[in-house]
Amino acid sequence: MKELPSSSPVRQDHAAVESRVVIGAFIDMYRTHRSAANDVFCDINGGVRPWRLFEFGDQQWFPPILREAETAYLATAYRVFPVLARGWAERIATVLPQGEPAEILDLCSGSGGAMPMILGELSKRGYEVRAKLTDLHPHPKSVSHAQIEWLTEPVDATQVPPMLTGVRTMFSAFHHFPPEAAQAILRDAFERRRTICIFESGCGTLLGVAAMFWVPLAVLALMPFVRPFRWAYLLFTYLIPVIPVTIFWDGIVSKLRVYSPQQLQKLTAVLEAPDYAWEIGQIKVGGLPDRLPYLLGRRVP
Repeated sequence: MKELPSSSPVRQDHAAVESRVVIGAFIDMYRTHRSAANDVFCDINGGVRPWRLFEFGDQQWFPPILREAETAYLATAYRVFPVLARGWAERIATVLPQGEPAEILDLCSGSGGAMPMILGELSKRGYEVRAKLTDLHPHPKSVSHAQIEWLTEPVDATQVPPMLTGVRTMFSAFHHFPPEAAQAILRDAFERRRTICIFESGCGTLLGVAAMFWVPLAVLALMPFVRPFRWAYLLFTYLIPVIPVTIFWDGIVSKLRVYSPQQLQKLTAVLEAPDYAWEIGQIKVGGLPDRLPYLLGRRVP
């Protein structure tokens, strides 16, 4: 089927329909959440975390067009700031087999995130790697890459189908899960003796949260370069600035929900075996105010 040009009146009418859907969804959100309360607490390490505030992107009622805009913005930000993918690739390389092809099974992939850049960095280091992207809300048109395959069926990160093999990865998504679900993700990899690599693009210190205040400007600057292009992205960025507001809010809440290394240790404390090891640490990325937490789990001899 021939694709309509971006200036087509049909596409512009479609954007208008999406705008009505978005407005209706926010009315439903107000009715649902106006009486909701959140549990707030701080840990003993000086960071403010993890606030159980809601993120727009986690809500079932959140319009798909806005959820896709959030993940597409993140993918674009990773391209503009490749040093983050470089740091992640360095850690992933430590769990990959040398001298033979490897496969990554990415969980909660969103719009593909930094995966194209990560594969490029691994290739520079001599690794031959392919990746499968998965999500509870698959977005298969978000990435076109020779080494990447999108699985169109929804995949629950807490119960990964056993036929899906490869090194499991998760980027900037682990904080979305409350402790019970987060531990279920780790337990699934542990019990099946699968390698898992979890990374975050921020942390919950006050300095990390304060850094989020430049994000609305970054959204305004980057949304025209998001691919695939959609008129609705521009509509909800510049005419009705919903996207900058939701990304800003979700970004702050995400930082407050990121698990600290101490909390990651608690999650893995009950998942111990002689043939499986956990590595928990922090990555220093140039240009970011704080070190970023990571977790690796793998089978050992």
